[in-house]
Amino acid sequence: MADNSFFEEQKEQSLVKSTIVAKYFGVWANVIISTQKRFPNHSQKIAYIDLFAGPGRYKDGTQSTPVKILTNAIEKPDLRERLVAIFNDKDEKNSKDLQNTIAEIPGIETLKNKPMVHNQEVGEEIVKMFEDRNLIPTLFFVDPWGYKGLSLRLVNSVLKIGVVMPFSFSITIVLTWE
Repeated sequence: MADNSFFEEQKEQSLVKSTIVAKYFGVWANVIISTQKRFPNHSQKIAYIDLFAGPGRYKDGTQSTPVKILTNAIEKPDLRERLVAIFNDKDEKNSKDLQNTIAEIPGIETLKNKPMVHNQEVGEEIVKMFEDRNLIPTLFFVDPWGYKGLSLRLVNSVLKIGVVMPFSFSITIVLTWE
């Protein structure tokens, strides 16, 4: 079982990181959606993937990144229609708590694609899952706080063709194109 003391109370650096990712996702999604609208014969989906998602809220009630991303999507009709959200946490309690937290988000049922929550150790199975897919434009949030399993092969399985943008908070954002 993972040490969940990280999720007791949101620290300032976690707030900054979550705010950066959520704001970046919103801007990035607007650019991608604008481009997709010009090419209606191509896929009209975008994805957000977080393989170390946590429980969705800190014990003090503060929203973590997955909830911020989904709330943002619910508020924007174009994003609500396109978003494919994939979350994972190796800790079973975190995964179950995240599922429950997502179910409680007002308007969650308005998302065209139900968010997926997995409970797996990041490793070979997840790599294979992404290697076997033709991915849509994807923002891949990698913040493996205290976890193992992150590999170049995993990043490449999601990346396919795109750009990796590292942040100093152990954040990596990957943009993939179909």
